[in-house]
This record gives sequence, structure tokens and C-alpha cells, in this order.
Amino acid sequence: MSGTMLYQPGKTFLHRADARAKIAAIIVVLVVALTTTRIDVLVALTAVVVLGLAVLARITPASYAKALLLIIPLVLLLTLLQSLVQGGPAIASLGGVSFSRAGVLLGLGIGMRLFAMGICFYGFSVTTSPSDIALALNKVGVPYKFAYLTSFAFRFLPLLQDEAKTLLTAMAVRGSAESSSRHPLRRGRAIVRMLFPMLAGSMKRSSEIALSMELRGYSLSGPRTFYRVVAFRTSDALLLAGVILLAAALLGMQWYLPAPFTEGA
Repeated sequence: MSGTMLYQPGKTFLHRADARAKIAAIIVVLVVALTTTRIDVLVALTAVVVLGLAVLARITPASYAKALLLIIPLVLLLTLLQSLVQGGPAIASLGGVSFSRAGVLLGLGIGMRLFAMGICFYGFSVTTSPSDIALALNKVGVPYKFAYLTSFAFRFLPLLQDEAKTLLTAMAVRGSAESSSRHPLRRGRAIVRMLFPMLAGSMKRSSEIALSMELRGYSLSGPRTFYRVVAFRTSDALLLAGVILLAAALLGMQWYLPAPFTEGA
């Protein structure tokens, strides 16, 4: 399997880190990203996330560049809409239509927020196995059934991606040019045609997994035992402390430093 959200085993620092520390670090990053739309703060946050993944997990931007390119049209659309809706001085005018400076900054800020959160989630999914996610959630008090559903979702998404690639390849072998076309409409028709086979395959796989879980006693009550035992180590505490300090620095940057690009606003 080769889904882009599939866990990739490794021996890096983030691969060895406790899943609870990584979940807490993601929450801290989300808090920072969702509490500001200042471009300088969000650019700094994105840079820290990119650098952290490169140093601690050896994940370079080239591994997720294609996914980020898919977000760019959405960012441009958000920026355009915000520039038309928001008030304030205009940064440019075209045919009598003014584009607000505040709206452009707000749209770009939302785009940087999406980049930061997307890269962070990508790093988490690549360095954390679904089994570790379920075990970590159960250790913090989440009932095992709900914890397993979360890990099952991380397993299921790559399966859907691989099945979509298989269907597109099968369509190409049968002489369909739509599956490999660069035209967005023709490519869209190919995606629509493979939705029903994907849905049927997903329903069949879900039924088989549910039956397998019942046969293995997943529905039985009582305490559960685990083959693996996780421990929150000193390195995990240092990782979490470092993320919190960086978040505090970014929040301080937001509160005490003047916002850029506001001259004349």
C-alpha cells in the first residue's frame, strides 16, 4: 500500500515518541493556528513545523509538496472572496471593483493556517501507527471501542486511496483516456465513474472487518489487555515542553509585536 496518509515505519525521534505527546503537540499547534490570522505568526508557525519534521522525522517538504499544491487554489479563492467582502483601504482595483487590503491579508492568513495544520497532521499520520493511536487514546481514558474507531479511520483512508489508484489503472488498461487526462472535467468524469465501485468495495470491506472483530471478541465487556505497553518518557516530556515554549513565543510575537503590512491601512 502506498497511500499518502499511510504510516511509514522508521526509527526517527518522532517515530519513537509516545503518541500521547504527539497528540498533545498537535493540539498546541492547532490552538496557535486557530487563534490568529496574522501572516507573520502563521508563517513562523509553518516554518517551525516544516523544520521540526525535517529534523525530528526526516520528512522533507518534497514528500508533501503535491498535497500542498492542491490547497493553493482554495487559498486563492478564499483570498479573493475575503478581499471583496472585507472593508477598508483597497490594495488594488479592477474595472471598478476594489480589493481590500485587510481581506487579502485575512485570506492569506487563513491559507497559511491550512498549510500549518495540514503539514502537522501529515507528519503525525506518517510517524504514528494506528495501533499506537488507539492505545494512546485508551490510556488517556477514551473507551477502547471509540479509540479503535479512530485508528481504524487512519487505516481505512490509505485503503481507499489505493483502491482509487487501482480503479484508475483498470480504466486506463481498458482504453479509457479520462483516467490519465489532465483536463479537469474529463478527470472528474473518471472519478465519478469509480465512486460506485469504491462504495461497494468499502461496504464489503467494512462488513468483513466487523465480522472479524466480533469473532475476536471485540464486543465483549470487561478489562482489556494489550500486547504492547507504552510509557511516557523524558524525551516525550521534552518534546511537549519544547512545543509549548515555541507556542508561547509565537503568541508573544502576536501580542507584543506590531502586525506587518498594515502601513496606510
